[in-house]
Amino acid sequence: MASLYDSPEIYDERFSSRAYEAYQEHYKQLFDGLSIREILDCSIGSGCLTLELCGLGYQVYGSDLSAPMLAAAAKRAKQLGFSVPLVQQDFRSLSDAFSQQFDCVMSSGNALAHVDAGDLCRTLEEMDKLIRPGGYLGFDSRNWELALKERRRFQYGNPFFREDGVRVNYFQVWDYLPDGRITINILNLYERDGKIFDEKIYDETLYPFPLSLVTEKLQSLGYGPPKTAPFPIQRGGRAEEAPWYCLLAQKPAVPADRACIC
Repeated sequence: MASLYDSPEIYDERFSSRAYEAYQEHYKQLFDGLSIREILDCSIGSGCLTLELCGLGYQVYGSDLSAPMLAAAAKRAKQLGFSVPLVQQDFRSLSDAFSQQFDCVMSSGNALAHVDAGDLCRTLEEMDKLIRPGGYLGFDSRNWELALKERRRFQYGNPFFREDGVRVNYFQVWDYLPDGRITINILNLYERDGKIFDEKIYDETLYPFPLSLVTEKLQSLGYGPPKTAPFPIQRGGRAEEAPWYCLLAQKPAVPADRACIC
């Protein structure tokens, strides 16, 4: 079955100017008052969840494993008038691609769930290597604990209309595998004048992880208690009750092994 990440034009269909404004407001609130200027998104994809930061005045860098998604990000950045250095790189070996450090290293788009628990922890270590002392590590994710509690098999999004008037109907079928992974089967149906004229079918297999896995790993790296919130943050409410959440944790300004205990 085709990979959704080889088809950025399909991946991006639901991201409108309204979504851009919503995610920009999210980052405005999340980073308010923090000393952040340079940000690396190590799973930038097509840029639909990240380029909003450029419009807020941040210098954004990006990396991703998918060449088609990076090409889409480069095209979108150019259209918006932003300069965004992009590198093709697996985030499990992120430090091989960058020699500089950043005020914030983030992973957008639920990307951490594409690797198992061991590689997730390895990725957090790689992200940490590129964060300046006192900087921030962040990501957004599906709420996997809520998803596993509800175990919904059939899911759908609200239909939407493309600019050419085509209505897109969006469905998902979730298969909960015995080894703990989840395969999400994605079906897009394209409708014009009340008739279906095309369909696109994709799937992706993901590794659900509890928030505690991340917080324990960050604690072992010396980070303070993380801030969690619904994604986008203006939804309000508690992160643990939201279907999608974000996390932001601050790296110590002084390495733990050099800190003075008085």
